[in-house]
Amino acid sequence: MQVREVDVAIIGAGTAGMTAYRIAREHTDNLLVIESSHYGTTCARVGCMPSKLLIAAAEVNHQIGEAGKFGIDVSSSTVDGARVMARVKAERDRFVGFVEEAVDDWPAEHKLWGKAKFVRPHEFMVDGGVRVIANRIVIAAGTTPAISTPWSSVRHMPPTYHQLFALYSL
Repeated sequence: MQVREVDVAIIGAGTAGMTAYRIAREHTDNLLVIESSHYGTTCARVGCMPSKLLIAAAEVNHQIGEAGKFGIDVSSSTVDGARVMARVKAERDRFVGFVEEAVDDWPAEHKLWGKAKFVRPHEFMVDGGVRVIANRIVIAAGTTPAISTPWSSVRHMPPTYHQLFALYSL
């Protein structure tokens, strides 16, 4: 079993974890970031940023529909969903690219892939049998919604981008 002793361990490499890494790196080079999913924020990959691009497209479409009130004649307001989604995906990839470039610049010894499970204070195990002992630990693992018992039998599913676009196009 591999044992890593570090000054700072950061669990999670989203926005908060990446910020913690940058700040910790100003004070020590003996640090480790543990990630089990993907580097970077959910916001850039599938959340806020792509959603806002869809909302912006819907808003433009809405404004075209209101143009007549301002004496502006717009003959058509055809939405090409494939082109809208192509733009959303291209911008999403650009946002995520910035994150990937930043993480690519981190030394390999600062990155560890897997899930952390605490075994005692200042010590946890990471998938694959790596034991990490850290003087300081930053938990930046994000969140998962908790569904209360009365709603536990209801199927929860986030909307797709196409559903969001349709919703905001109304």
